[in-house]
Amino acid sequence: MRRLCLTFVFFALLASFLPTAVDASTSSHNKRVKKKHAVHPAASTEAQATSAAPTVERNHGIARAKLVAAYDYAKNLYAAKQFDKGKDIFKKVVLAATDEDLSSDSLYLYSQCAFRTEDFTGCVKGLTILAKRWPDSPIIRSGYVSRFCSYLINDVAHLQTNWDYYRFKERLDEKGSPVWKESIPPGFKIKRINFKLAFGLYRVLRIIEPNSPQAATAGQQLSYMLNAPITMVWVDEKAPPDPWGHPADFFSIFSENEKKDFSKVICERLFFDWQTEKLYKFLVMYDDVRNSKPFFVAKTKPPEENTSPDTSTLSNSAAPPPPASSSAVTPLLRDPLAVLTLSKLFQISGYDPYSDSYTNVIESSPTDLNL
Repeated sequence: MRRLCLTFVFFALLASFLPTAVDASTSSHNKRVKKKHAVHPAASTEAQATSAAPTVERNHGIARAKLVAAYDYAKNLYAAKQFDKGKDIFKKVVLAATDEDLSSDSLYLYSQCAFRTEDFTGCVKGLTILAKRWPDSPIIRSGYVSRFCSYLINDVAHLQTNWDYYRFKERLDEKGSPVWKESIPPGFKIKRINFKLAFGLYRVLRIIEPNSPQAATAGQQLSYMLNAPITMVWVDEKAPPDPWGHPADFFSIFSENEKKDFSKVICERLFFDWQTEKLYKFLVMYDDVRNSKPFFVAKTKPPEENTSPDTSTLSNSAAPPPPASSSAVTPLLRDPLAVLTLSKLFQISGYDPYSDSYTNVIESSPTDLNL
């Protein structure tokens, strides 16, 4: 009996202890969960802090005195007309400097060095970054950039509209490669059309002062350049891919692929950094052989003659008879590609010079392009 009572007391004590232990374990578990939840805001704050863009240190941590020394050294190279070396140093200063005076002046002198080394794309890119990033810099407000752009646009817009060109093989160099020589009539000058530079500088002018008289004048000059008729007589011994000409004779057919290749050869000499295979649509092309030397010939199409009858020589009594009916009158057919202009050439090539971009133009007839 005594043992039974002890057993009962033991189970009673055990029953009173279990809820307390369970409650303690549950409360400790809840505390741990709360602690975990309490850690989440701090963790999210740290994540936001790490994802935030870091602030750029002034001049990227480079001492201003070092950048000024590099800038002065590049200016000395520019004054000594060592534009290649000066351009590289100015570019490094632009990438490192965050101060407005160093960055803007270096961008301007970088564009000048790029222009003098015929890196016209780099020239336009440097001035574009300068106009967008530092529009209120002294180099812009003083008018240096606007005058530079206006002068070059005016120079490029006066393009050479009459090309009488002959390229032939003069001799062979030490390595056996042909040396080509160009011939033009006396008084003429070969002036390549650098329209990409002119339109790039026009975009810079539009960024700086879109409503200024200089920008308006530049727009008119570029419009004149686009619509000026171009005449051409181009004879080239370098263009034929085969030194023996066509396999049959010089009366063989001038294929369309040869015309496209010849168009690219002409564009390579005619333009700066721009080619199109559509130029042959404006030209009469054929091949010929003279003195056992094949060459390609391209000429602009002759002006269309007026097919209407000339009544100036007819007497008053001999008036021309009227047509039989209105339906019998044949309208005058005009070739939309009879006159070569840059505007028509760009349009048929799907190129927009104002934005320096191409459109997805499908091969179509000239009448579909509204030329």
